Formats: sequence, C-alpha cells, structure tokens
Amino acid sequence: MSQHPTPVFIVGSGRSGTTVTASLLNLLPGIQISKETGYIGPNHKLLLSNPTIDQLALLIPEVNTWLAKDEWENQATDEGFRSFCDRYGVQGGSAFVHYVWQLDSAIPWHELNGIGDNTPLYVMAIPAIRQLMPNARFIHMIRDPRDVVCSILKMRFGADELTTAAMEWHIYLGCWLMAERIVPAEQRMECRYEDLCKDPAGTFSRIAKFIGRSDDDAAAALALHASGGKQVKTGFEKIAKWSHHTRIYEPLSASRIGRYKSELSKKQIQVVEEIAQYGMAAYGYSVSDWHVHPLMREDRFQLLKAMIRDFTNRCMKRIRGR
Repeated sequence: MSQHPTPVFIVGSGRSGTTVTASLLNLLPGIQISKETGYIGPNHKLLLSNPTIDQLALLIPEVNTWLAKDEWENQATDEGFRSFCDRYGVQGGSAFVHYVWQLDSAIPWHELNGIGDNTPLYVMAIPAIRQLMPNARFIHMIRDPRDVVCSILKMRFGADELTTAAMEWHIYLGCWLMAERIVPAEQRMECRYEDLCKDPAGTFSRIAKFIGRSDDDAAAALALHASGGKQVKTGFEKIAKWSHHTRIYEPLSASRIGRYKSELSKKQIQVVEEIAQYGMAAYGYSVSDWHVHPLMREDRFQLLKAMIRDFTNRCMKRIRGR
C-alpha cells in the first residue's frame, strides 16, 4: 500500500472524555480508535529497539492481558502478527502496535485513514511514542479537575484521595504542556470536555477536521450518536455496561458539567484547588479563591498523609474486588 493510516492518540487524565471522544470518532468514515491498550509505555524500549518479529511476538501474552481487561473481541496471536507483517510489508515496533489496533476493526487496515487508541495515560509517553511513530497525532482532552476528582473517587481504579487525585491531574497536564514543545502544532490539538458538552457540533467538527474528516462527516457522526449511536458498532459496546462508561451513548449536553458543585463540600473543593489551581488558571477554570499550595506552606506532612491514605484505600479496593 502507498500510505499507512495515521496513528491517533487520545490522551489526558482519566475521566476527561477520552472514551466518549473515541467512540464518536469511530462514527467517522475511515477511522478506527480502539479501546485502551496500555502496554506501549511500559514496553517502549523493546518497541524502539528495531526488534525482530520473534522478539515482538514475546509481547503477545502481556498484550492479551491488557486486551482481555478491556473486553476486546479478538486477541493477538503470533500467526496473526506474522501474517499482518507479510501482507503489508511492515515490520518493527510500529507495525506491532498497528497490528494490535486493527484486531477489532470492522474496516481492513489498508482502507483506514486513521487508527489509534484512547489510553489516557499515554500523555506521559509522548516523547517515546513520537520516536516510534513520528507522524502520530495527539488529541488532548482536558476537564475541570474538580469534576475529574469527583468522578474518579467513585471508580475501582485510580486515586482514592482528593489530594492525590488532584496531584495526578496536575502531573498529566504538565506532561502535555511539556509535550507541546516537541510536537509540531499540526500534529496536536486539545479539547475541553466542557466545550464538547456545551457545543458538540462546533467542537467535534474541529476534532474531525484535525484527523482529515469534513464538517459533514462530523455532523453525521453526531446525529448517529444523538439518535441512538448504541445501535451503531463503534467497538465500545461491551465497556458501555461498566458503571463509569454508562453515559458513552447518551447525547452530549451541559448536564455533564459541574457535578462537583453538589457532590463535593466547600472544604473538599479547596483541597483540590490548592493542588490544581495553576493548571486551572492556564485553562480558564475559575477557582473559588486563590489558595496557598501545601509545598509553599512547607506542609509536606499533609501530602505524605494523603499519599498514605490513598495507598491504603487502593489496596482495600483491590481486596474487595471493587
């Protein structure tokens, strides 16, 4: 083939709209965004080492563990990977990643314009990803950290303490802001989750254009989603039953914004803002007041206590199987 599909990564903090964005993108012609993969960051050295097919095949058991966790329809196989490389004349770490992405695609790889996944935490692996795939495009989803924290504390994964959750949001944001210095402007864009909810048509049209689709394509995808996109195969049907993904197929609306106002206390909101206020200011999220950061107060004990509580709570979640 003359041209491979362009790699697309949807990144950011968890609970910032990466999954609903990926699901919407799969309603565009020629686009396949898979569910989360997760293995690229931990295995970047092997993927970048000009590996042989035999070396990459050793990754398959680990990759299948990630795919099973996210309920992929298909699993990777040694034979399937070798066949993919032979058919398309590709090799190396990038070929392996593409092979995994296309496992659940209803469209053959050679007919796709864009392919990728929505692993949020790949925001921390952008330099390595760019070495592996120099033409990769990145969509950064950003959401008010108070809503992110409010949502993530209810999950069976991730941070389980206000301060730690806010710190993680700020770290992911910092990774993106640093990545902006190395990723060419035409290969990156960011989108506020709030804008997607308040102005779906205008915001999604901008996202669609970024990956080479038209305004008409974007409008048709949104219409499908709003009229029961659940009946259209997007690849996310199985995870839509998970408690934290039940709204994937609901029409986008402003009702998704600002839940923290009724679910967090004034004190809890302050705790989040103390940590995240600098990133909030950079993205236009108003804080209730300007707070002194714990490190500015030399209050490292507060941060230590928060991390210990967070570690304890995460362990208890695992024990309870939540």
